[in-house]
Amino acid sequence: MNIESADVIRLIEQFLKEHNLHSTLEALQTETGISLNTVDNTVSFKDDIVKGNWDAVLASVEQAHVPQAKRIDLYEQIITELADLRDISPARALLRQTEPMELMRSAQPDRYLRLEQLLSRTSFDSARSPQHTARNESRRLKIAEQLLAEVCTAPASRLLTLLGHSIKWQQLQGILSPNVPYDLFFGRAQMIAPAEDKAPCKLLTTIKFPKKQCPNSLAFSPDGAYLATGSADGFIELWNPTTGKIADELKYQADGALMMMEDAVTALAFSDNGEMICSGAKDGKLKVWRSKTGSCAKRFPAAHSQGVTCLAFSRDHSQILSGGHDNVLRIHGLKSAKMLKELRGHSASVTSAIFSEDMANIISTSDDGSVRIWDT
Repeated sequence: MNIESADVIRLIEQFLKEHNLHSTLEALQTETGISLNTVDNTVSFKDDIVKGNWDAVLASVEQAHVPQAKRIDLYEQIITELADLRDISPARALLRQTEPMELMRSAQPDRYLRLEQLLSRTSFDSARSPQHTARNESRRLKIAEQLLAEVCTAPASRLLTLLGHSIKWQQLQGILSPNVPYDLFFGRAQMIAPAEDKAPCKLLTTIKFPKKQCPNSLAFSPDGAYLATGSADGFIELWNPTTGKIADELKYQADGALMMMEDAVTALAFSDNGEMICSGAKDGKLKVWRSKTGSCAKRFPAAHSQGVTCLAFSRDHSQILSGGHDNVLRIHGLKSAKMLKELRGHSASVTSAIFSEDMANIISTSDDGSVRIWDT
């Protein structure tokens, strides 16, 4: 199988777009002549056009290489609708300060002049006829069809996914050891020098929460890209740990559709591959979430009779270990969504619990002053 260089460039362009490196993306598209021309979701893109959500439409079109004739049609429609709404200042800005309209003025001066005259009117017909509304809807549909012919959608994070698949295949073939850090750039095992043991002395960033929404739990993703927090109001949010800002490259967070429990979030854990997050709450419930989409994969409505204190995924991501204020440890199956095993013996709240590396044992600590090792 031959891999086309254009496909590799598009993978890089998608990576740049997803990580908000827009200047680098534009430079790469200009230098190579290869455009990404993707939108996050073609259905949403069409819906935005039909409903006249022009801010979202322009943001998508700016990142795609759409023929100038179709850009001109889009901008003309937006300016006309803004004029109908008497929103003259932004309409004038679009007409006089954008590249498509500059091209219209040079190539089609009569058409440009009509828009100038439209914005210069001193009186507007405030009554919109059904015919006028129907014409606008018809034009939006036509523009949607034209733009959809130029763009497409692709699964998210394709470059990282393909690299991950390649490394997993090499591990399965015995080429790479799964327990040795791997330098992807040089294609060899990493030589890690012993780090000097220093006390933290520099504050990177601070994430501030309102008083009634204080964070009760947190967890780093295995790759260190995200910091998950669980709050007293039940919300679970993923943050950029370097900037301290919400990770709005995750669409569900940008849209405000956050992961949420019914009670205060008291424990969080990532799976080893970073694809899942388990959250435990004060009411004893557990939920498992897909970190990329924010959708709930499994629910355990009666995991504990009191608040959950700690969580851990098994290495194969098939089980979840939980401990609670009810002094009990429980193992839950992700496929069955049922409790698989219960471990009793602590006489006070379980404070932490982990699986051993070989999954043969569970180690737990408790407010009763003991550390217990259990045979799974």
